Amino acid sequence: MDFQIPLELISNLISVALLAALLYKYLQYKKKLDVLKGLDVLKNEKKLTSEDKEFIKKNLKDYKLAFENDQERIKIVYPVFILITGILFIYLSFQEAMIHLNLVVVAYIYLHISKLHNRNFYNFLKELSNNID
Repeated sequence: MDFQIPLELISNLISVALLAALLYKYLQYKKKLDVLKGLDVLKNEKKLTSEDKEFIKKNLKDYKLAFENDQERIKIVYPVFILITGILFIYLSFQEAMIHLNLVVVAYIYLHISKLHNRNFYNFLKELSNNID
């Protein structure tokens, strides 16, 4: 009895896992955004503590680095995605290639959203860090 898992099933399971990761990333984004909104309210009321100011400065540096890393990663990964897509279309039938292309598209969306989140947090923190001292 020879048991094989279809490649399409593996591809779809990985896509579903990436979609779950996207949902988790979105929920984390909303939580962090609420924290930044709270800090903005405190800043406008001039009630920021020294811990809040340190938090803003530390996270500003962290998100700047994360955003720069995302930009570099995307510069490398996008051509790899194009290469993978080309290989899929060369070696598989159109129908099979389209099934596996789903994984490439979801991975592309995940990377793009990750970059957007880091850029947004960096910009929010940069705005919060203006005139806090």
